[in-house]
Amino acid sequence: MPEHYTFDTSAQGPPRLIDVLAKEKSATIAMDAIMQSESLVRAISGDSTGFKNGLTLLLPTNEAFRQAGPTPENLELVMQRHFIPQVVSLKSMASGVTVASYEDAAVLRFWSEDGVVNVQADSREKAQVSGAGVQAGTGTYFLVNQLFT
Repeated sequence: MPEHYTFDTSAQGPPRLIDVLAKEKSATIAMDAIMQSESLVRAISGDSTGFKNGLTLLLPTNEAFRQAGPTPENLELVMQRHFIPQVVSLKSMASGVTVASYEDAAVLRFWSEDGVVNVQADSREKAQVSGAGVQAGTGTYFLVNQLFT
């Protein structure tokens, strides 16, 4: 696997999502996977017309990758399922919104159960959404404990 992505410490101006994600130590494997896709790199860089309505990223943790087993052959498609080409707030997730992921790779259904926000990609196993969301540039990310393989 390639070395982990690092961000430019000499960059000026407000942070881009790509730079904030580079500091997320619990999701370095996901960041490495994202860096293998030109379209996903453009999305987290704030430089993609496919995300003109914003970006919500459900970032799988390193543990989610380990639990999923061997790296999926279709890694770019798997990661597209974690990208939502619009802003989805934690409040709307908890209220039960359903949205399409990037390139319609999956339908993501959110709901709240016992105070925990969950998401399910199509009929895959549900994942828990962690945190209130970290925003930078035109995107927000949340950690999830499942890889949508």
